[in-house]
Amino acid sequence: MAYSAKNLCDDLGKEMEHGYRATKVAKLAGKIHNDHCQELSPYLDNKLMQLTAMEEGSDFEFSEGEIKHLIQELGSH
Repeated sequence: MAYSAKNLCDDLGKEMEHGYRATKVAKLAGKIHNDHCQELSPYLDNKLMQLTAMEEGSDFEFSEGEIKHLIQELGSH
């Protein structure tokens, strides 16, 4: 079964339950991308790459509000 927007919504939501830490979200996104790269839609591939890029520094970090908005977007995608 392909990794879906709902799966990413759930995984990000679980991570956010522990509080927002950009490095943790970026590592989670990298792991998901690595584990499921062959089954991702172009949309999910793009979102995961954006999240993984947060490891490159504060210029690339999403704010907590942006992550929450992404979770809502994924939930309705």
